[in-house]
Amino acid sequence: MRTLLLTGPGGTGRTTVAAATALKAARRGTRTLLLGTDRDDTLGAALGVPTGPAPTLVEPGLTAWRPDAAQGFREALAALQDRAASALDLLGASRLDPEELTPLPGADDLALLRALREAALA
Repeated sequence: MRTLLLTGPGGTGRTTVAAATALKAARRGTRTLLLGTDRDDTLGAALGVPTGPAPTLVEPGLTAWRPDAAQGFREALAALQDRAASALDLLGASRLDPEELTPLPGADDLALLRALREAALA
């Protein structure tokens, strides 16, 4: 597996370069996963196919995915509270409602890493 990270501030062409690189790799026969964190579907606009919180097949060999960081954070919190249920009960602590929380700084980056891990293990 080979991982390319394209970073930079908004408006510099990061998404356009990433989409072009992914399309070229897929068309050369490399199975390619393109991940993005933009809330707007700039990735879909660059590819000509809407993308979202579930992996989307763009063309043979190319899948695009914009993981929902907030949803991933809520799911991870719920799983953590389930695993720690007996400790929380022992302490008399009430469980947090995942809908009450906002993702921590860096949650978008963590969502990308988790998505990359999921894809690598699949």
